[in-house]
Amino acid sequence: MGDYGDVYMRKDGAGPPGRTKAQNRATVQQLKLIGQSHPTGLTANLLKLFEPRPPLEYKPPPEKRKCPPYAGIGQFVSQFAEPGEPEYAPPVTKGETPAQRRARIHLLRLEKGAEKAASELEKYDPQNDVNVEGDPYKTLFVARVSYETTEHKIKREFEAYGPIKRVRLVNDKLSGKPRGYAFIEYQHTRDMKTAYKQADGRKIDNRRVLVDVERGRTVPNWRPRRLGGGLGSTRVGGDEVNQKFSGREPQVITAAPAGRSEEPKPREPERVHEEREPEKRDRDHDRDRDRDRERGDREKERGGGDRERDRDRDYDRHVDRGRDRGDRGGRDRERDRDRGGRERERDRYHDRERERDRGDRDRDRIERSHSRERDRERDR
Repeated sequence: MGDYGDVYMRKDGAGPPGRTKAQNRATVQQLKLIGQSHPTGLTANLLKLFEPRPPLEYKPPPEKRKCPPYAGIGQFVSQFAEPGEPEYAPPVTKGETPAQRRARIHLLRLEKGAEKAASELEKYDPQNDVNVEGDPYKTLFVARVSYETTEHKIKREFEAYGPIKRVRLVNDKLSGKPRGYAFIEYQHTRDMKTAYKQADGRKIDNRRVLVDVERGRTVPNWRPRRLGGGLGSTRVGGDEVNQKFSGREPQVITAAPAGRSEEPKPREPERVHEEREPEKRDRDHDRDRDRDRERGDREKERGGGDRERDRDRDYDRHVDRGRDRGDRGGRDRERDRDRGGRERERDRYHDRERERDRGDRDRDRIERSHSRERDRERDR
């Protein structure tokens, strides 16, 4: 409910409450006084906004300074640099291209890496490392491991080749993140050898791992990859020389002993063909020469004026036949070489796939046998 005493609630009139006559007369008198004081009728506080600023202070003009007169430079010619002096033609600093900058940074990184490797090589002693345990001849080295792979996953994958005694996944000492390689110690040496032969190139967590023996405690003067040593050709140079396939690098059999054991390869049929080709060509040449000699003997016995002409014709025919045979033999050799190279690559690929399939089947058979033994032990 509203207040009946409120002026806006009264019905006799709308609007603000009425003013007294005395107040109205006072307002009119004030307005008249203001109008008499200033023509605009503005109040004093508003008129102050339009008052002018005080006048500027007078400053006398500055006096002009006398400058020395212009003169020539003849008196300074004796101080000029002469040709041949270092100040006459200072060396021009050439700009550095992006390629040169990248090469300079690359060389600096190589130098820093060499210095760091040299300093760490003095501290490298795998024989006295507190983190290294077990028999080195029963230890397997596994590289190119995924960073998400755990020790439990590695043990589960490699225990198919035999009982495992210890698995060590190497982590960074500062950050604690995995370095991408691990060491597996088997209880028996034969199981380690089996894993070395069959587990190379096995896929774990969508990455094919590389398997090798431990070389830090078995190979004298061994240095790992981080200290400038190591094996393989995955980081030799550019993409055209780096190794692109997974697994260990195939060793080339030479007179010197190789780093890893490698079975001798059978002699390739292409090389046998190339070695036999000169013998066959020599036999054909001897046969043609004997045939020409017999024909010449018959011509001597028969005689006649056309004997020299026939001899020249036979000689030209023999030369043309030898030239055609040589060209045809060269083309045949190139064709056989290309065909042999393709067949050799295809055979090597099929052998690698068959060996990998055989390793997978053996691994599955070993896993099934281990699972059956565990089930029997559990039933007992």
